[in-house]
Amino acid sequence: MAASEFRWALDAIDRAHWDRIYIDHLPHGACGHCAELLASYLQQRFGVTADYVCKDFYDNDGVRETSHAWLEWYGLIIDISSDQSNCPAVIVTHQSDLHARGEDELRHAFRVDPA
Repeated sequence: MAASEFRWALDAIDRAHWDRIYIDHLPHGACGHCAELLASYLQQRFGVTADYVCKDFYDNDGVRETSHAWLEWYGLIIDISSDQSNCPAVIVTHQSDLHARGEDELRHAFRVDPA
């Protein structure tokens, strides 16, 4: 529920704001930003320290098409920008074909900068 409410809040932000920070069309091109914002919220609100995960995605010929970022917490995938991949906007699950397909994983625990 918190992930869906957070995404709804991001969708409610005025488009002009996103333009100022170089995001043309939320969530497209903003998965990393969305994951970091949600990670900060989850940590501050619920004490949850999720992992930031980013993977590359390749076509059938092995050519890199794109990358995608989301959060994981104890095996739970939390993705609030998956609609850029023709999936539901918010995915919270332990198993996802979309997320399993990626390669070249970058993963680290997200920590809020105390400054």
